[in-house]
Amino acid sequence: MDDEQQAGRWGVGAHPLLNAASSLTTALAAAHGAIDAGSDPAWLAPDDQGQLLTSLGRAQASLDALLMRTLIAYSGAESIAEGAAARSAADWLAGEQHVRANRLHAATTLGTALTRWPRLAAALAAGEITTDHARAAVEALDRLPRSGPDALEPEVLAQAETVMLGHCGEFTPPQIRTLGARLLDAVAPDVAERLEAKRLADEERQARRETTFSMSRTGRGTRRFRGEIPELHASILDHALRALTNPRRSHLDGGIPFHDNPGDETGDGRLDGDPVTDGQRLTDSQRLGQAFCTLIENLATDRLPTHGGSPVTVVVTITEETLRQEATEHGYTGYGTTTGGAPVSVGEAIRLGCQHGVRGWVVSGDGETLHLGRTRRLHTGPQRLALELQHPTCQARGCDVPAAWCETHHRHAWAEGGHTSVDDGALLCPHHHHRTHDPTYDTRWHPDDTATFHRRC
Repeated sequence: MDDEQQAGRWGVGAHPLLNAASSLTTALAAAHGAIDAGSDPAWLAPDDQGQLLTSLGRAQASLDALLMRTLIAYSGAESIAEGAAARSAADWLAGEQHVRANRLHAATTLGTALTRWPRLAAALAAGEITTDHARAAVEALDRLPRSGPDALEPEVLAQAETVMLGHCGEFTPPQIRTLGARLLDAVAPDVAERLEAKRLADEERQARRETTFSMSRTGRGTRRFRGEIPELHASILDHALRALTNPRRSHLDGGIPFHDNPGDETGDGRLDGDPVTDGQRLTDSQRLGQAFCTLIENLATDRLPTHGGSPVTVVVTITEETLRQEATEHGYTGYGTTTGGAPVSVGEAIRLGCQHGVRGWVVSGDGETLHLGRTRRLHTGPQRLALELQHPTCQARGCDVPAAWCETHHRHAWAEGGHTSVDDGALLCPHHHHRTHDPTYDTRWHPDDTATFHRRC
């Protein structure tokens, strides 16, 4: 339209929005000019300063609302965006201002959402709430079911909008997001409970479909595993591991013992490439890893599916001569082999014998089975209970790990004629149980039923 047509349509002058924008620009220029001319804002009294800051904040919010509404209006047909072949008014304005369009696109998105929530839109236009508050409130409101079998009634949606508008006057945007997460519980608890149950059921089904587990040998005496398990089972595992790693005290440091190698020392007492050494504090992940090994070793096999006639059994093949040898300052000689072909040291085989069943299997020189003895389960439930009553904590001197977290141990190894009895039994935490079977340490039992450990010379 030419000026005459505009004057005939709007009364006098240009479009009201153009007049408003022009007046706003003029007023802002006058304000900056006053400051440049010497009108220092600091001259205002504190009450007036507060009034100025509040007015500017409201004006900023109102201007944001106006920009959103115009960005939406000018992105359709016969708009500046179409005329300039821009994808949207936000892209056109970003090109004019030589800035990235992401902030303007966000404003367009929020403006579009506010058309669904007129009371929030009006509050923003009046400067009663900030743009960040409006965005946080809209995020919560848009999560409410507005279609389908669980769609909320219009009056319930209006109530929810009122609730969020009230929050905007009392809380920060992050707090509004937190409150908004439970908005459905506040306005429609029955629907919220039904939808939450459905969501959890869907997630659990999806979790079962996505559950995986795999292991691969590293070639360094360990296996690397990876996988994904449902949240419930992960929580159970996490609680079990955390129980095994408490309490966190200095006497738990060191974990599974590692042999010193003077040739690998870095000069600061730490072994190069060996993060776990005696006297060095363990990281949280190392504690959890060792706790995981303890958990595996203490699986309740009587509740597992049978495999070949007995609960999951791992056979360690080792000669009697190798098993009965005395430890020297250089450790044990020889080793055993598991069913899967993995080598196991003599010390580790003896240690596992304290916790698990031991089966004698006599073979001839050519491997023919001559005799298969029955499993001898080492301390029974009543025997362990008796030990726990006698020793409420680990029997290593100075260790206060509760007896419930300890493992049963034979003071005299079964391979040396030891008996499965309360008198010959002891309770040791996993850390000290490893020490008793580490050939680099000498274990000494004292009259008070405590044990101390000393590195062999």
